[in-house]
Amino acid sequence: MSTAELRNKWQKSIHLVDDKFIRMIDTLYETYTKEDEVDFFDELPKQVQELLMISREQVKQGKVTPHKDVMAKYREKYNVAG
Repeated sequence: MSTAELRNKWQKSIHLVDDKFIRMIDTLYETYTKEDEVDFFDELPKQVQELLMISREQVKQGKVTPHKDVMAKYREKYNVAG
């Protein structure tokens, strides 16, 4: 379906959808059109940014422990049923 066809479709049917759908579309549109939005990462303290970058590298290198393994370790350590 072309862009023109999509526009025509929505112009004809926008009055048929409920309030919840309209609000979801509005939120999507507002998010999409924000050009000056600052990335939250840039607002974090430099130390936190550095730690996150180190963590990212560790993930790329495979230096991670699966969640299920961590949970199993602590369930055994603290005698908690899973």
